[in-house]
Amino acid sequence: MTLFGGSARERATDQRTARSSRRKPVSLSFYIVAAITVIVSFFPTAWIFLTSIKSEADIYAWPVQYLPDPATLENYLNILNETPELLGYILNSFIVATSTTFVILACGGLAAYSLGRLTYRGRNFILILILAVSMFPPLALLPSLFNMFLELGMINSYSGLIIGHAGLYTPIAVWILTNFFKTVPHEIEDAARVDGAGSLRIFWSIILPLSAPGLISTGLIVFIFSWNEFPLSLVLMSDNFMRTAPVGISLFPGEYSFPWEIITAATMLTILPILVISGVFQDRLIGGLTAGSGK
Repeated sequence: MTLFGGSARERATDQRTARSSRRKPVSLSFYIVAAITVIVSFFPTAWIFLTSIKSEADIYAWPVQYLPDPATLENYLNILNETPELLGYILNSFIVATSTTFVILACGGLAAYSLGRLTYRGRNFILILILAVSMFPPLALLPSLFNMFLELGMINSYSGLIIGHAGLYTPIAVWILTNFFKTVPHEIEDAARVDGAGSLRIFWSIILPLSAPGLISTGLIVFIFSWNEFPLSLVLMSDNFMRTAPVGISLFPGEYSFPWEIITAATMLTILPILVISGVFQDRLIGGLTAGSGK
């Protein structure tokens, strides 16, 4: 038995060695492309941060001074003291983006469950129709949306902008969640049906807990889209106290100058909530984006 066990272990070791030897080594070009991609992706954010901690003399110095000498937080203190409404802009963006995310996950989740788990005629056509609707450019819809919300009395209101953002980003969420719901094993759902559970009970008690990574990743994507949305927020939120962060920051430039130190500091304060939320849900986000890839 010892000899047999030893030979089995040796054969297993030989098989793992053979599989590892067949793996192609990662080429140097892959690392070069990956490094270039990372640099290009993070360079704008890094440059904005470096500019936000420079003095005004360092920002306009020639030749260009890439690193602050010395670093200062004066720009952040100035913008918080001189422009207190910035915190209100960030709060408005947070309220709108959070509410939009919950509305889309509630409505889009039910639609995605129907399209991904139930079988009926016209399901593929509905998916194609949803994709076609998402291709409409938002700028082309602005006049009609403005007139509609004006008649409904929803200008300068959270509800109007939340409904507008939900209409813009629900198709994307439905597509992502539909593909994710398809990866949940049907055997679990069949076992629940045998026990007498209905479609809604299966959705709330089984599908949603198993789909938590996909829901979180989809919710984070929708939250970022809603947070960064500009044209519709500019049109529907004309009151200064109701503006979202992107709209409010865009109106900071002065009449005869462009205050880069204020713009970059305000931009970093606006990006900070996104960075915190992405860091907290990083594992869930990666799990949701890669779920079903092996299948």
